[in-house]
Amino acid sequence: MKYKIIVVDVFNTLLNGKCELTEENRNALIAIQRDLGIRVVLTSGRATAALKPLAEELSLSEYSGYLIPYHGGQVVNCRSGKTIASHRMASSLVDQLEARALAEGVTLLSFCKDSIYATAPADPLAIQEAEICCQPLVPKRPTSADVIKCSFVGTTEKIAEMEVVMRRDYGDRLNIFRSSETLLECLPVEVQKIQAISDLLDKLDFSRDELISVGDSYCDVEMIQLAGLGVAVANAREAVKACADYITTSNEESGVAHLIEKHILNEYEEVPFSVEDVNSIVPGTLMDSLGIRCTKIASGYVEATMPVDIRTRQPMGILHGGASLALAETLAGFGSVALCKPGEIQVGLQVSGNHVSSALEGDILRGEATIMHQGRSTHVWSINIYSTKSGKLICTCRVLNTILKQR
Repeated sequence: MKYKIIVVDVFNTLLNGKCELTEENRNALIAIQRDLGIRVVLTSGRATAALKPLAEELSLSEYSGYLIPYHGGQVVNCRSGKTIASHRMASSLVDQLEARALAEGVTLLSFCKDSIYATAPADPLAIQEAEICCQPLVPKRPTSADVIKCSFVGTTEKIAEMEVVMRRDYGDRLNIFRSSETLLECLPVEVQKIQAISDLLDKLDFSRDELISVGDSYCDVEMIQLAGLGVAVANAREAVKACADYITTSNEESGVAHLIEKHILNEYEEVPFSVEDVNSIVPGTLMDSLGIRCTKIASGYVEATMPVDIRTRQPMGILHGGASLALAETLAGFGSVALCKPGEIQVGLQVSGNHVSSALEGDILRGEATIMHQGRSTHVWSINIYSTKSGKLICTCRVLNTILKQR
């Protein structure tokens, strides 16, 4: 499988204009996690609290997804619930921004883990932002508060003026940009979505070519350009669309689901039989005994799952290496059968593997087989086997099949 992780901006990209998750987007994102093991990452300028209900609806804790709130100010592991990266603003700098807000007649919002401190808590724009972020609005900031980001809210004209002034006075100390006409964001200079995503790719040992990024606004441009497949929704600004590799349908038309259908689920050419056809011949075989089930089959690509349980584990409760090789040979066998011409059969000739990590009882393995060489008489397959719990690579294999004329 080409792509292993998808980073999706939330507001005006994943959610429609009513801030609703469509059924099509929900089903598509759950399917690629459950069936393909693709990691889903939600990113936004909003607070972590604003993203958690959506993370629950998409089962990110079950499938080891991540949240990147505050424009990259934090990274949250949904499975463990732990914040694995976080930045904070110097209290003295926040003091200066509060003074600037009072002098300019705008409101400064200081975002902390559990609350938002406002210089003018009765400001309707401040109240609206707090409601969107699902955090209480508090009037006075204690000096001990750990501020993750600050935002100026005000009229369109005033925020446009503030952007020029703030870039002039604080451009070397803060990352400053407008996320909407009435909202000017101020973050530590090192905080950027692209940096948080790059650090997460390194942590997961994924390459940028295995990344899909989807967004709509100027602050999404860098992550779109970083990805192997950078995508803009049709409602994105024209400058953002110009930077994308692909333009999907709008957020009102379930653009994320459309992207997934086109570039992930239909990445390979179809074969003359279905997953159901493959699984129908499994009962009573070794594959049945090991609990192997095919989940995707296409021209040159196969996926299957296998549980780590009493059938496939060692006495110590960890995966038996021989079961991994059986899964690998099964995947390659299914794949070669799909490529064979009428009158041809495939026979396994050689299987070799390297056991990279262990998997514990209760895990489910996901194997991916990709054709490396398709000759007239031989097929060479590369198989990677992953834990669906941790996402770690468990085993990597190479299988050689010979193609014979049926007698």
